[in-house]
Amino acid sequence: MTVLAGVGIYCFFAFRYPYHIHFQEQCQLFESTWAYFASVASVPGGFADWLGRCLTQFFYYAPAGALIMAVLLCGIQLLAWAACKGKSLTAYALSFIPSVLLLLFFCDENSLAGGAVAIALSLAAAVLLSIVRKERLRRFLEAVAAPLLYFLCGPAALACVLIVIAREIGGTGAKAIPFSLLLLALFAVCPLVAGRLVPYPLSRLYVGIHYYRYHNMVPGMLWLSALSTVIPVVVSLLPGKGKSILPGTAAYVLVAAAGVFLVLRTADMPKEEWMRYDFMVRMQMWNRIMQAADLRNPDGPKTVSCLNLALAKTGRMPDAQFSYFQNGPEGLIPGFRGDYTNPVSTGEIFWHLGMVNTAQRFAFEAQEALPDFQKSARCYRRLAETNIVNGDVEVARKYLGALCNATFYRKWARETLSLLDEGTIFEKRPELARARDCRLHEHDFLFSDTEMDSMLGLLKVENSSNAMALDYLMSWCLLRKDLDRFVECIPLVDAPAMPKSYQEALLLRWVLTHSDFNGLPSYISLANVRRISEFISDVQAKKSAEAMQKAYGDTYWFYYYYRYLSDNDLSRDEKNTSGPDSGPYSGGL
Repeated sequence: MTVLAGVGIYCFFAFRYPYHIHFQEQCQLFESTWAYFASVASVPGGFADWLGRCLTQFFYYAPAGALIMAVLLCGIQLLAWAACKGKSLTAYALSFIPSVLLLLFFCDENSLAGGAVAIALSLAAAVLLSIVRKERLRRFLEAVAAPLLYFLCGPAALACVLIVIAREIGGTGAKAIPFSLLLLALFAVCPLVAGRLVPYPLSRLYVGIHYYRYHNMVPGMLWLSALSTVIPVVVSLLPGKGKSILPGTAAYVLVAAAGVFLVLRTADMPKEEWMRYDFMVRMQMWNRIMQAADLRNPDGPKTVSCLNLALAKTGRMPDAQFSYFQNGPEGLIPGFRGDYTNPVSTGEIFWHLGMVNTAQRFAFEAQEALPDFQKSARCYRRLAETNIVNGDVEVARKYLGALCNATFYRKWARETLSLLDEGTIFEKRPELARARDCRLHEHDFLFSDTEMDSMLGLLKVENSSNAMALDYLMSWCLLRKDLDRFVECIPLVDAPAMPKSYQEALLLRWVLTHSDFNGLPSYISLANVRRISEFISDVQAKKSAEAMQKAYGDTYWFYYYYRYLSDNDLSRDEKNTSGPDSGPYSGGL
């Protein structure tokens, strides 16, 4: 059953929840140096936290991370079983409870591996202490182990203390109660002593410093897991267990069924989808993004922004953008938010557009917003690249020096330093050369997300080969439903044939400002003219939005009248002059 649970945990993280694994890795920078170890391990629970970070660095590869999670959680189950005095099937079934609760804990992307490592170390200590047969020596070791484990594992070491107390009372009865109270008091005093040595609030010293990414929140599932480790031990000490396997079988089925049900309910699949798209953007898997969107159309602003970036990188944005769900300009370039997730993916868009300084700002802001004050390997790499492009080589060397101590970034960092020394960095790294060529050189201004069209226009004017800047400029106007600005930017388009969405937008503006189709530009296809006429007829026939989506869901016209509602739309609605029953449908057409 342990093997079966391990296979299930592996499959869950490897196939259903792999991008939460990747997300954990990018939110830290594990350095293989003594200085890093000393800084992490110098606080209560720091050693377990260091081990957790060491394991998390291997989450760079999702299969390796899934295997680590399976081994860790199954190891905790086996240790909880080994701590039991009587080996009954019921106790064995109940030994899965801590691992199930930890699995629920790790469905949250802000859960840190150090908490599970702390419980595993505490259980291992409880098992080792149970081996000692001499009562006086064992109690002496237990008294020494309590503060030692607190320093190594943090307050989650309470699991070991509770197991020790349960075994002592179960073995010697009432005689062990004074020693148990003394052991609890000794453990409770540890945070008070630690408060004199480390600059942390007493509340955090009692609930744990590095178990959860947000320090102002108590990791409830982790603490339930730590406390539940004593349940199988207590059950194993109860008299009159009998030889029947029915109670144990029933307990196992109940724990397994509840675990599967709760994990499936707790798993945050919308976040997993966004993390999947963000990972593919990070690895520049543009075609895989398109394949994923073809299977299931994303609808969240962050996932749609990743899809739009892939459309632009593959040259398909002008023709295919409105074949996918669009939720306004927020799905093109999300606005800045002061957290540690949004600026990372949005910064990728600015980096590929050539807005190097903005990409650098977003990477720095995202890293500084990490709630547990760690450094981000992904952000460090981006900061190194932006400083190289901007010519700040010495600053870039600082970031590269730290990455040289990270297992999965060492090779890239050392090669980059070597290329900097040789002066061939832009010849050997074409992505950096492109960013250097696309960035703004002759303008010094404060970035304004309310004037994004001006920012994108400058990129295109300074570098006429920056096709992506033009795609984003035109898309920005279309998604904001600013057809006048869109028409102003049309002269920038230099293509053999006018893209599909541009033709549809120009046709819509023509219909809004003319009474017939006479004088249409020659690059407007007759097929699009016929189709917009059918669109108008269907709206006049008051067809449902579902029917309109089925017939015209891949057109800009459907987006303009049935999707994202802009501020201008709202002001027109107040005057009752907007919507499918007015505008182009109230004229001679």
